[in-house]
Formats: sequence, C-alpha cells, structure tokens
Amino acid sequence: MPLGVWLALIKQRSAIINLWCSGGWVFGAGLVLLGYRAHLPDWLTYGVANTCFFVGISLRVIALRHALHKPLYLTRIFIGVVLAALVYAYFHHVLRSEQLRYSWGSGITAVLLLCLAWLGFAIGRQEKSTSARWLASSYLVFGLVLSVRSGGVALDISQGDALNEDVLTMVIVFLGVMGAIVGNIGFMGIFLERLTRQTGQMAMAQARNEESSRLSHQIAQLDRRRSVGEIAASLAHELSQPLTNIYLITERAHLEVEKTGAQSVDKYLSDIERNTQKAVDILNRIRKFIQSKETQFERVSLNQVVKDIMDLTNDWIQKEAVDVSLHLPVQAVWVMGDPVQLSQILMNICRNAIQATQGQAYRHIDLRIWREADQAHLSISDNGMGLAPEVLAQVSTAFFSTKSDGLGVGLSISKSIATHHGGSLTISNAPQGGAEVHLILPAVV
Repeated sequence: MPLGVWLALIKQRSAIINLWCSGGWVFGAGLVLLGYRAHLPDWLTYGVANTCFFVGISLRVIALRHALHKPLYLTRIFIGVVLAALVYAYFHHVLRSEQLRYSWGSGITAVLLLCLAWLGFAIGRQEKSTSARWLASSYLVFGLVLSVRSGGVALDISQGDALNEDVLTMVIVFLGVMGAIVGNIGFMGIFLERLTRQTGQMAMAQARNEESSRLSHQIAQLDRRRSVGEIAASLAHELSQPLTNIYLITERAHLEVEKTGAQSVDKYLSDIERNTQKAVDILNRIRKFIQSKETQFERVSLNQVVKDIMDLTNDWIQKEAVDVSLHLPVQAVWVMGDPVQLSQILMNICRNAIQATQGQAYRHIDLRIWREADQAHLSISDNGMGLAPEVLAQVSTAFFSTKSDGLGVGLSISKSIATHHGGSLTISNAPQGGAEVHLILPAVV
C-alpha cells in the first residue's frame, strides 16, 4: 500500500508524502518480523518489531502534523521511540513479564493510532476533507479496539500475545488490515482533493484576472466616452480665446489697410498665423487624447513658453489695460513636457488672472519663473478680489465656475496636465491680496 501511494502521488513529491510512505514501509517491516517469530531470534521479533511499529506510526504522525502546518521534529520522536523501546526491552528481558510487555507495546501503539485519528479529524475540519475523515475513522476504531485489548491484558482479562486466535485478536488483525487500506486511500484522497481545490482556485483566479482585464478595458473605454463631453467643453473653452484674437486682429488689419496701406499688414498676418497655429495645436492634442496615444514629452523652456503666450495675448492685454510684470531668470528654466499642454496651462492662468482684475482702478499681474534644486516654479498673481474660502475648495473641480458664462473646465484641465507632467498646480490667495496660482514641475538641465 505505501508503494502504491508513493507511485500515485509521485508528481506531487513532498516531505509529507515521503514521511507517510516511509512510515508505512517501517510498520510493514515490523509486521514481517512479527510473522516470522518462529524462525527468527527473540530480540528481533519482539524488540525490533515493536520498535518498527512505534517508528512507523510516529512517521505518519509527523506527516499529518506537517499537513496541518504544525511540524513535529524528528528529534523529539526519536527520543520518544528510544524511551518506549527501552521500557519495552526492560519489561521483556529484565522483568520477563509478558503481560507488562504486551500492555506497554500495544498501549503505545494505540496512543499513536488515536493521535493519527485526531490529526485526521483536524485536517477534515480544516480542509472539509471527506478523505481525511475516513482516514481518521479507520485509525480511531483500530486505536480504540487495541486500547481495549491493552487494558484487558493489563487487568489480566486476556492473554498478552499478538498471535492469539481469540475473537478480539481476529478483530484487531481485521481492523489493522482495514486501517492500512482505508488509511492509505484516505491519505491519497487528501492530496487529490487538495489538487482539485488548487486547480479550481487557479481556474477561478485566471477567470478573475481575465474578467478584471476585460472590465478594466471596458472601464477605460467608458471613461474615455465619458470624457467626450469634457473634451468638447475643453475644445470650446480653449479655442474661444485664439479665435477671438483672430477676429480682433483681422478687424485691426482692415483698419490699418484703410489708413496706411499694406506696409504693416505683415505684423497682423503673423499674429493671425500664430493664433491659428495655436488653435490647430489644441485640436491636435485633443485628437491625440481621443486616439489614446501617449503624449510625446520633449525638453521645453518655461521662459520660451511664457514669451510665446505673452506674444499671443499681447493685443488682448493691451486692450484690457493690464500691466504685466515678467520676472524671468537670465538662464532659461527647462522641463520635460508637451509644449502645447504647458502653453495651455499658462493660457488658462493668464486668462483667469486678467478677468480677475476687472473692476480694479489699476490692473496688475505678476508672473515669475525660478528654479529651486530640481524643481521649476512658475507663479502668476493678480491684484483682483481674491477667492472666497468656499470657492477655493472647489476652484479646480471640473465644471465648477464663478463666471456666468464659464464652462468650469480650464483650471481642472490645467491641474490634470500638471499632474500628468509629474508636477502640481495650486491656487491660493496671495498675501498682498488677489489670487495666486503656483505651478511646480520637475526641472531638467
């Protein structure tokens, strides 16, 4: 039987299986020695045979404890087996008491069998294993009957000989054979049940992973579709300023042509081209977003971004009579990013700052760029009325706006772009009054 178990579970080779099968082989060796009692020396058929019984069952106890993740080390078992064998030898060779010898040997064997039964039931409860319960039941019955026989011999009710032909001995032999068969089959069943559970768990895990991947893809698609409304709002929001500038510049071009001829038309045409290109760049960025392509970062000078935006909004700034103070470092501050998206952030901030100064006798905006360690800083402050606490709490939330004609996406988009670039965008009230927007990005050389 142990060989059959070992071959059946050969693909699941483990210390537990090796211990169980080794225990079966050692126990079987003890039975062989006991069966040849008439042909072998006394010390071999009594002392060694019973020691084999103790060792064989103990190895199986260790195996089941390991199966429960409660290992019992061989040293302790070895000491226990040696002590049991020495006591057995003392009863047999020194006291020459067949009654004590048999009671001791069968009693130790019964205790070990009951221990096997208890461990089997523990595995059955822990793993809800039917095979473990069958294993435990077979060893429980065997252990209880052997305990009765051991007690009977100790009380001098029956004779202490394993080869007696009385009914109880026949029952013990029958239970021993059934215990070997059912116990080994039950042990195989425990591992087969574990394999079935593991296969099921792996299949479920794979199914969950596939379902999670599918749901993630669906969520990404749904999120992208949900963003279509925000993209449309962003498109209207971002194109409004450059297109408005185009109309203003075109009107001025017509007036200039009427007054002075065509000499100064080139300047206005350049402005028209720059504004138009800005609108095209924004459309291209949104198209890339819809196509789910990764943003291509490049080395960008914040100084140049500010200069481009100032050139782009120069006519509007002059029309609104806003004084803009630029504080740009002599040495350019560089970052890695998308120049169009960074321009979009600055355009949003400048537009809000200009609008925030409306109603002031003197309208002023202060724009600064500096570098600290490995961070690039850009701040824009205005001398407007500032922001109320409840407004500050929601100012960068999508679709929240304090303006009656505002879409409420400018600062939200700007903050998302800053985060995408590994930075941050914060809005607060400046100490000297008005609002201040602070952009921080990772700086590069």
